[in-house]
Amino acid sequence: MTSSLTLNIFTAPARAVNIPLPVPAPEGGWTWPPTSVTLISGESEAILVDTVPGIEDSAELADWIEASGKELTTIFITHAHIDHFLGAAELLKRFPGARVVATEATARLIASEAETGQMRALYSQIFVDEIGSEVIVPEAVVGGRLELEGHDVYAVPTGQSDLSDSSYVHIPELSAVIVGDIAYNDVHPTLVTSTHETRQGWIDTMVKIQELKPEIVVAAHRRADAADTGQALAETIAYVRAADEFLATDPTADEFIGHMLAAHPKRLNVSTLHYGTAMMGLRQA
Repeated sequence: MTSSLTLNIFTAPARAVNIPLPVPAPEGGWTWPPTSVTLISGESEAILVDTVPGIEDSAELADWIEASGKELTTIFITHAHIDHFLGAAELLKRFPGARVVATEATARLIASEAETGQMRALYSQIFVDEIGSEVIVPEAVVGGRLELEGHDVYAVPTGQSDLSDSSYVHIPELSAVIVGDIAYNDVHPTLVTSTHETRQGWIDTMVKIQELKPEIVVAAHRRADAADTGQALAETIAYVRAADEFLATDPTADEFIGHMLAAHPKRLNVSTLHYGTAMMGLRQA
């Protein structure tokens, strides 16, 4: 076993999208948030956590992995949002020996999409850039341990985040967690069709991760130069809690957007806030 592991982060930039909603686009137009994936490397092998959906971004990601000089043995998918799993097929063209794995719940949700194609039909129209079309259904992780040269790397199911079932990767020797969409780092979290109950469940998930006292927290949607610390969890908890409390006052869509922007003027991807507000069905003024 090597003496230590290393983490490296690849970030695909925000991309233009077409959102088919009867509400005005925010200034600058609709965008998909920057999306980060993490390479956990040992001496010669590596695990990739999540993928990116675009064909161009996937090619750049594959080049980046090759440049690391590590053998990609595993692609772990944290949750069943299409921007995190759809790039697996493109990566397997370059790394055919890699296994694609996920927790049982995530694998089941991705298998459902492979059968129905509902998300691909929607997102192929939303994304301006070409995205993948083939879904690779992950194998379910057995026992929660991801093999990497004998190191302890764990896939941990969590339940609620901004999705009903999610997971994260815990690397005890680095005091690190890679959390997918459980936390956001200086990017607006997606509230989409959330309810008071699901928002409280999401907060509970983040609080439990905080109990690990991680020094490194890598969010999937993050500002490229963000500090990857536990502050990402604390600030996402504060954001979701504040949103939940203000939603209880029955605001209009404009009031809610204005309130959240005033509290978080520097967070990236305002489109996420506008889209989430529309999908929650807040009344117009």
